[in-house]
Amino acid sequence: MRVVLVVVLALGMVASERPLECRQERHRPQIHFSVPSNWLNDPNGMVYYDGEYHLHYQYHPYSTQWGPMHWGHAVSTDLVTWTDLPISLYPDELGMIFSGSAVVDLDNSTGLQKDSVQPIVAIFTHANAGPQQQSIAYSLNKARDFVKYENNPVVPNPGVGDFRDPKVIRYNDKWVMVLAVGNKVDFFGSSDLKTWEFLSDFGIDPSQGSHAGVWECPDLVRIQHNGFYHWVLLVSINPGGPNGGSVTQYFIGSFDGKEFHSNQMDALWMDWGEDNYAAVSFSNEPKGRTLVMGWMNNWAYANELPTRSEGFNGQMTLPRELNLATVDGALRLISSLPEEFGKLRDPSQVFQLPLLKEIPPNGFYNVSEEIGFKSGLVEVDLAFNMVGIEGTSSIAICFVNRQRQEVCTGYDHERPVDKELFMNRELSGDLRAIGGLRRATAGRVKKDNIITFKIVMDLSAAEVFIDNGLTVFTALFFPDEPLDTLEIRHHAGSAESRVTLINGSVQGLRSMYNC
Repeated sequence: MRVVLVVVLALGMVASERPLECRQERHRPQIHFSVPSNWLNDPNGMVYYDGEYHLHYQYHPYSTQWGPMHWGHAVSTDLVTWTDLPISLYPDELGMIFSGSAVVDLDNSTGLQKDSVQPIVAIFTHANAGPQQQSIAYSLNKARDFVKYENNPVVPNPGVGDFRDPKVIRYNDKWVMVLAVGNKVDFFGSSDLKTWEFLSDFGIDPSQGSHAGVWECPDLVRIQHNGFYHWVLLVSINPGGPNGGSVTQYFIGSFDGKEFHSNQMDALWMDWGEDNYAAVSFSNEPKGRTLVMGWMNNWAYANELPTRSEGFNGQMTLPRELNLATVDGALRLISSLPEEFGKLRDPSQVFQLPLLKEIPPNGFYNVSEEIGFKSGLVEVDLAFNMVGIEGTSSIAICFVNRQRQEVCTGYDHERPVDKELFMNRELSGDLRAIGGLRRATAGRVKKDNIITFKIVMDLSAAEVFIDNGLTVFTALFFPDEPLDTLEIRHHAGSAESRVTLINGSVQGLRSMYNC
């Protein structure tokens, strides 16, 4: 083991910052961040500092499958184009480097500041065959190099098995850590990031939220809505997702610096698709937004994705901005794309669809044929008025290739009310890895006749925002060629069924790579 670590460190010393080069593997995402090579999972250490958004991530540099964890690293000035950096944290005698967070110590509470350089402090889990423990490291050169604290661990294990994934936030004049412990979370407090005391826990009531799997990768964010601040606790669970495998749930409540309280009993899901896990937020976000990214994968099949044959395995969701909305008197989390996403839009590829276009009953509307544009990289916005939707009536928005491989999303009235919305990849191409997790469903939160879809398509991934982000699906797929043709299908379950496209557009997207 000692010899391996020496080799790793030597490789790290010669690595350098690499701007995005052209990457054109068949299933390489073109608008989502993906690992340059080998393995990536949870986003870690997400922090804004001096003009850069830092994305660290769980990284195995020697295999396309999970293994000894490091912190990989990339930075962006605009949230859409990324520069690869050398590994930030390597395994050591205390263990592998599991998930965690990073903060900017603006007030020098750690005493680590040098001259006017405020330190970035990473808080992470050390994990080996023994107990999991929390440690810190700091950087004085914009996260290009980290020094591990000499008195690690700062939060020793109290004698439990799962004790990991610290997320640290600033609350007034102290630091608060939320930590996944079994199938609950613990809160700790500190004045200096070095000495921590237990504050409280949340999740001991098994009837509150979902406890179908181990709780992991928590986050605690404050979001303003209608003049009031609410606290939202994100908790990823594995397994236990409503559509199988790993997923992220959320709780809306209050936090007083010591205890989190929520009256919410039902499990609420940040994303209903199979491929969004471990979502956490950027700290020190300069505009005060809650921006999150998640690992676009699922532990049910993550180690076996077809991209392994292309030399990489792992990508992130697009950054998403989280806000709250009130629906029928209840608060719900909503997701949207940040304004920076606009940089990927190609101004020469903008197509407005005909207004008040009726989708033929038991027929389809070939959008790509009408506008004369095909691409596997698109952003599609659609708004429908549904009238007389009864019985087996449905709407399907499908992306298809010449081999009739396809991915579809839409609304299916025939399904139970908790499964009306769907994301279907049953005919999308290579399904060997994903097994039975081929169709995700969700209930519709908003119940009126107008339904909206924003769909972002990459070469091997889609993100779908329904009803302005009240319901979200994220899915991977592996077709033999790009799904470049857009069709809208209407199955009429009754003679009265009418589906009218009241507004729609197709926007071509540019690759983030310099090809």
